Amino acid sequence: MPLPLDGADMAQDTLFLEDEHPASGRLAVLEDDGTSVWLYLTESGTRQPAADAWVYNRIAAPPMEAIRSYRGGPPPAVQGYASESALCEDPAAHEWSFLWSSDGEAVAIVEDGRAVAFVAIGQKGGYSRELVKDGPWGHPWSDKLYRQKFGAA
Repeated sequence: MPLPLDGADMAQDTLFLEDEHPASGRLAVLEDDGTSVWLYLTESGTRQPAADAWVYNRIAAPPMEAIRSYRGGPPPAVQGYASESALCEDPAAHEWSFLWSSDGEAVAIVEDGRAVAFVAIGQKGGYSRELVKDGPWGHPWSDKLYRQKFGAA
């Protein structure tokens, strides 16, 4: 079921959504800081992130040499890592939902009915459809791992 944008800060046009898996006690958090958007999966029963995945940028992908200027928060994916379609200027124009694995050890963020990023406990780095190569932001999408974790394509 899509989540309402009640958690969105419409004045700043950012998005913050969360959901808890009833069995694992883990939280899924989608956090938009106005520069980039990340999906987090927490340790069980806490708000401490255990895994993360970059989802998309809110700004045009900067060059690698500009990355130092983004201290204090997760940086946007840079040119050469972010796809050409990795910019989402208006997240409120989309319908968002979380898709959990049955055990609550993995979660995907679904945009307009299509999973766009996921994280799984035990996997180093998350997976995003908008990444074109492995790097500090995670890994390009893996249909095989997605099917293993969620049983869907």
